[in-house]
Amino acid sequence: MLDSAVQWGDRVVNSLRGYAKFAVNEHNENLAYNEILTNPDTLSDYTLKFFGPEGPYPVYENEGELETPGYPTAPANQQMMQQNFPAPPAAEAPQSPQNFWGTFQEQMARDPQQAWRILNQAQPQTVANKLFVME
Repeated sequence: MLDSAVQWGDRVVNSLRGYAKFAVNEHNENLAYNEILTNPDTLSDYTLKFFGPEGPYPVYENEGELETPGYPTAPANQQMMQQNFPAPPAAEAPQSPQNFWGTFQEQMARDPQQAWRILNQAQPQTVANKLFVME
């Protein structure tokens, strides 16, 4: 019984040491980020290294460096461009503002998740007038 309590205590101590080490590492990392974000000189140095020639995202200094081969592009397929696609569905005819808000209220009572469809059909002036009246 005593041996199992000692073993449990050792596991707890090891776990606490691991958590303490993690907390110290996180604190040091936060201090480094704080230094980068609050000291303009450090931020400038970090940015120059990051976008410098040895950094992960180098910035090109002249036009000659920009002339890298890149991906080859093929001309557009003319046959694909000439296909007749169906026209997108047309919006319903605009409604008068009183009828519009009545329809919207009915839709909100029936199915609020679909009410955005009615708002999409509204003329911008209808919604703007409603907002103006509410203010």
